[in-house]
Amino acid sequence: MKKNKLIKATGITLGVIAFIALAGSAFMGGYVADRILHQNDGKDTKDASLKQLEIWGYDTEAFLASYEGTEVSATASDGNVVPGTFFDGQKDECVILVHGAGGDRVSIYPLAEQYILRGYDVIAIDQRGCGDNPDGRLTFGINEQLDVAAMVEYAREQLGDSKVIVHGQSMGAQTAAVYASNVVPGSAEAADAVICDSPVPGMELILREMFGDGDTDSFTAVYLTGTSKIYMKLINGIDYDDADTIEVVRNDNIPTMIIVSDRDEVCLPDQVEAVYDNIACGERAVMHVNSEHIMGVIDDPEGYMEGVTEFLTSAGL
Repeated sequence: MKKNKLIKATGITLGVIAFIALAGSAFMGGYVADRILHQNDGKDTKDASLKQLEIWGYDTEAFLASYEGTEVSATASDGNVVPGTFFDGQKDECVILVHGAGGDRVSIYPLAEQYILRGYDVIAIDQRGCGDNPDGRLTFGINEQLDVAAMVEYAREQLGDSKVIVHGQSMGAQTAAVYASNVVPGSAEAADAVICDSPVPGMELILREMFGDGDTDSFTAVYLTGTSKIYMKLINGIDYDDADTIEVVRNDNIPTMIIVSDRDEVCLPDQVEAVYDNIACGERAVMHVNSEHIMGVIDDPEGYMEGVTEFLTSAGL
């Protein structure tokens, strides 16, 4: 009798422990998922862009004084209205520029200037969770790709540009890669070429690196990423695997260039090369720059754009 009571008590205790562990994991998963989606809440991404450009020594005021931009917008398939700034060039070609995490469209103006100088139409957009984009949730390209598709179609149908290029940096490059892997080549919303400068190699991978302070296999990294991944998929309908850049580009059939920053400590060169290796399209190119993360266009704008132009020419653009 005592033995049965002991077994029963042990079972109840273990059940309570399991329940507490499960409830705690669900709570933690929800908390982390919310922080990931709203990581820019309370942050001034516009000011962050200006401060970053100042650190780089870029003269933002001179750019704004030299080039007059026009506010434009396009509506994505999920109803989100993506804001952008349009710079009118001389060519019948438009470049959609997609900035990285933590800033807004202004952070990509050094790249915009290089395209403007070469006569391209340019549209710099705000990603979700950044700048003036009304959607406050940042999803590592999963939802942001819809904004890119909408702006590509806008450039074709509203601006009349016959050729459209998408060029992203860091998380913006991840967005560009995810986008290229989910549009049908030849459609109005499909770009003629995509350029990804130092793309984030994957949503789950970068989160595990962040949570584990570089150790992707640590308990903290595995636990926080794992619980948030389950919660995000079940509750928010967002699957980390859909932003696994290295894997999704197996469906990228648009001419694509990958730019590797050889001194990158954010998106490691071998990870970025893995993105390139898996691109499905036969028209692909890789360019190495001797720079830190997305600094190629800052360190050597002429050399950077020479490589970009060479790729675009080979793609018939």
